[in-house]
Amino acid sequence: MDKLALYRQALQVFGYDKQLCKLAEEASELAAESNRLLNHQGLERRLASEMADVEIMIEQFRHNGLASLIDFHKQQKLERLAKRLGVTYEQ
Repeated sequence: MDKLALYRQALQVFGYDKQLCKLAEEASELAAESNRLLNHQGLERRLASEMADVEIMIEQFRHNGLASLIDFHKQQKLERLAKRLGVTYEQ
């Protein structure tokens, strides 16, 4: 089974609401691990693991209808970041 099929099956088996809750849970775990690392009580490998969990959850939603909205907002935020840095962002 490829990654896309795996994402689709996860949403079918667990359901949209449960996966949305899982995304929130994984994002919270990432925030907690980020804080532990800032307080010198965490490890980069654990941070990377939490980042991977969040990316997987985001990809599930990206491949199930949110890709264009995510891309739209990502583009706006990158342009805003470039403006704050005083540079031009080229996609």
